[in-house]
Amino acid sequence: MKKGIYCTVSILVGNLLVAFAISTLMLDHSIVVGGVSGLGVVAQNYLHIPVSLGAAVANGALFLAGWLVLGRAFALTTLASTFVFPLFLRLFERCPGLNGWMPDPLAASVIAGCLIGLGIGLVIRAGASTGGVDILALILNKKRHIPVHLSLYAIDLTILLLQIPLRDVTRIFYGLVATALSSMVLNKTLSAGSSLSQMVVVSDHYEEIRQAVLHQLDAGATLLAVEKGYTGQESKILLTVVPYRKLPALRACISGIDPTAFVIVSHVDEVNGKGFTLARL
Repeated sequence: MKKGIYCTVSILVGNLLVAFAISTLMLDHSIVVGGVSGLGVVAQNYLHIPVSLGAAVANGALFLAGWLVLGRAFALTTLASTFVFPLFLRLFERCPGLNGWMPDPLAASVIAGCLIGLGIGLVIRAGASTGGVDILALILNKKRHIPVHLSLYAIDLTILLLQIPLRDVTRIFYGLVATALSSMVLNKTLSAGSSLSQMVVVSDHYEEIRQAVLHQLDAGATLLAVEKGYTGQESKILLTVVPYRKLPALRACISGIDPTAFVIVSHVDEVNGKGFTLARL
């Protein structure tokens, strides 16, 4: 029950943030946008209809295409965003008091990119999909075997190109800034709360280091059998994954046991399993 409420709230808040950013920041400063919102901008200029209506029509058509080609199960993941996003967009269109709250267009594009990335991330983390032109890319992949990322780039580029006659070069640049930032924030949102540090330790004192990691740092450790490249001797390396706050203590611990240990530290975006997403036994 709680999970269902959390997912519903995440989907609503995510779509709200995206609609708010596009309506009160991107469109308010005539900055180019991608996806169904960009199609809505094109429809507004050529058909003289509200952006929200153009986005709703595009979303609806893509939703039906996804239902027919990709199946009912996939279509249901996009159901909420298909109808909620245009409604929020229309809501902000009808609230002129919200327009102009950020007078600087560059700052508006930066804030919009962050909000859009965060909003889309919340929707995806809730197990839903934002739908839109993503559906078309998936259809092309299924029918024509075109890689999703290539067709998605081509579709978004086409939508941006359609807006070039409607916008000046500066607004196009601001749109690219917002797009780049939204991608960065999206990745951070999807990995939020699960980013950790992985350490690989090569040392002849692997057993002492293992005991220290287990008992002094209260972290897990795995020993992997290896063969030394120079001498050909059989040995073991230690692998552990810890929160970043434990990294300094772990470094100091290893250095105290074996100052010559060969240590590799790398960033890990997500860790699942016992001791992380599952309780320790």
